[in-house]
Amino acid sequence: MREEKIEIYDEEAIHLFTNLISFNLNAEEICMGMGIRDIKEPGLINIHSYVHLTIPHFLRFAEAVHDQVNVLIERGVISREPEQ
Repeated sequence: MREEKIEIYDEEAIHLFTNLISFNLNAEEICMGMGIRDIKEPGLINIHSYVHLTIPHFLRFAEAVHDQVNVLIERGVISREPEQ
Protein backbone atom coordinates (compact mmCIF):
# COMPACT_ATOMS: atom_id res chain seq x y z
CA MET A 1 0.00 0.00 0.00
CA ARG A 2 1.44 3.35 -1.08
CA GLU A 3 1.46 6.14 1.48
CA GLU A 4 -0.02 9.44 0.38
CA LYS A 5 2.32 12.41 0.78
CA ILE A 6 0.51 15.35 2.33
CA GLU A 7 1.94 18.83 2.70
CA ILE A 8 0.41 21.07 5.35
CA TYR A 9 0.47 24.84 4.91
CA ASP A 10 -0.60 26.70 8.02
CA GLU A 11 1.16 30.05 7.87
CA GLU A 12 -2.18 31.87 7.62
CA ALA A 13 -4.05 29.68 10.11
CA ILE A 14 -6.07 31.43 12.78
CA HIS A 15 -5.41 30.31 16.36
CA LEU A 16 -8.53 29.96 18.50
CA PHE A 17 -8.70 29.48 22.24
CA THR A 18 -11.72 27.91 23.89
CA ASN A 19 -12.88 26.70 27.26
CA LEU A 20 -16.25 25.47 26.05
CA ILE A 21 -17.25 23.30 23.11
CA SER A 22 -20.86 22.59 22.13
CA PHE A 23 -22.22 20.02 19.68
CA ASN A 24 -25.31 20.47 17.54
CA LEU A 25 -26.26 17.27 15.75
CA ASN A 26 -28.51 16.33 12.88
CA ALA A 27 -28.69 13.38 10.49
CA GLU A 28 -26.16 14.89 8.07
CA GLU A 29 -23.59 16.80 10.11
CA ILE A 30 -22.16 17.76 13.47
CA CYS A 31 -21.76 21.46 14.18
CA MET A 32 -19.11 22.04 16.82
CA GLY A 33 -19.28 25.46 18.47
CA MET A 34 -16.17 26.84 20.16
CA GLY A 35 -16.45 29.62 22.67
CA ILE A 36 -15.25 31.28 25.81
CA ARG A 37 -17.26 31.36 29.04
CA ASP A 38 -17.52 34.92 30.35
CA ILE A 39 -15.61 35.13 33.67
CA LYS A 40 -17.85 37.86 35.07
CA GLU A 41 -21.06 36.14 33.93
CA PRO A 42 -20.56 32.34 33.99
CA GLY A 43 -23.98 31.83 32.38
CA LEU A 44 -22.83 33.69 29.25
CA ILE A 45 -20.88 31.89 26.53
CA ASN A 46 -19.38 33.87 23.66
CA ILE A 47 -19.25 31.47 20.71
CA HIS A 48 -16.54 32.63 18.33
CA SER A 49 -16.43 29.80 15.76
CA TYR A 50 -18.43 26.91 14.36
CA VAL A 51 -16.87 23.90 12.68
CA HIS A 52 -19.20 21.85 10.46
CA LEU A 53 -18.23 18.19 10.05
CA THR A 54 -19.90 15.39 8.15
CA ILE A 55 -20.67 12.40 10.35
CA PRO A 56 -17.77 10.31 8.90
CA HIS A 57 -15.35 13.22 9.43
CA PHE A 58 -16.62 13.70 12.99
CA LEU A 59 -16.09 10.01 13.72
CA ARG A 60 -12.50 10.24 12.44
CA PHE A 61 -12.00 13.39 14.56
CA ALA A 62 -13.37 11.60 17.66
CA GLU A 63 -11.07 8.62 17.04
CA ALA A 64 -8.05 10.94 16.65
CA VAL A 65 -8.91 12.70 19.93
CA HIS A 66 -9.28 9.33 21.67
CA ASP A 67 -5.90 8.20 20.33
CA GLN A 68 -4.22 11.40 21.53
CA VAL A 69 -5.77 11.03 25.01
CA ASN A 70 -4.29 7.52 25.16
CA VAL A 71 -0.85 8.90 24.21
CA LEU A 72 -1.09 11.45 27.04
CA ILE A 73 -2.07 8.70 29.49
CA GLU A 74 0.79 6.45 28.34
CA ARG A 75 3.26 9.31 28.81
CA GLY A 76 1.93 10.03 32.30
CA VAL A 77 0.74 13.53 31.41
CA ILE A 78 -2.87 12.83 32.43
CA SER A 79 -4.78 10.09 34.21
CA ARG A 80 -8.24 8.68 33.66
CA GLU A 81 -8.65 8.52 37.44
CA PRO A 82 -11.03 11.20 38.75
CA GLU A 83 -9.41 14.01 40.73
CA GLN A 84 -9.94 13.91 44.49
